[in-house]
Amino acid sequence: MTPARVIDTQRLSTLAHEYEREILRFHRDLAGDRGGIERIRQEVEKAAYAEIRVDSVGNLFARMGSGKYTIVMNAQGAAGAAGMIYGGRLVHELGIYDDFTLWVSSAARLELPILKAAGIDPHCALVAEPTNLCIKMREAALEGFLSESHPLVEAAISTYETLFELPPILSQSPSPTGPLGVPAIAFGPGEEGAETVPTRHLLKAAQFYAAFPTMFVDTMKRQ
Repeated sequence: MTPARVIDTQRLSTLAHEYEREILRFHRDLAGDRGGIERIRQEVEKAAYAEIRVDSVGNLFARMGSGKYTIVMNAQGAAGAAGMIYGGRLVHELGIYDDFTLWVSSAARLELPILKAAGIDPHCALVAEPTNLCIKMREAALEGFLSESHPLVEAAISTYETLFELPPILSQSPSPTGPLGVPAIAFGPGEEGAETVPTRHLLKAAQFYAAFPTMFVDTMKRQ
């Protein structure tokens, strides 16, 4: 699963660690009483997203890139949001652009009608929720659970192995809200229900979210 496109993993790791204090501060704010859409938007605006939308119920969507393959990342929880939004910042700072359109979302409930109403028609979704840095394969609309041979899962495995030089832990896990309607996986820092999130999880998640779009494009082009 070696990708054709080489990502400078050392630069990516170095910059993620340089942002450590900012990521931790943002996570603390979201987990405490300074969370909310305005705090999220404030951080998104630092990351040079090309477009920011907030719908009538307060869901935020921010776009980066304008390529062929549309990827949506949706944050579930403070840790996922912190890692995801800084993942986008790493994409911009390091110029890790490819043939993708990346949308990051703060929607409390990710559903296809919500995405369609926002004008987003994704090829895949990545849910940034606590998985202890394991990859959870969700259900697609007609395919049942995804398998390791699915391009989305292949891209996630390639991302993990390229960044961390270890094989990831994978599982098939249903979405709490049911199938999204497009292929989806979950990956994120911390464990479900845990009160604290290791700093290394936040930094690794940010790197994963930054590298994944390019890995997904590469995988799709090799199909």
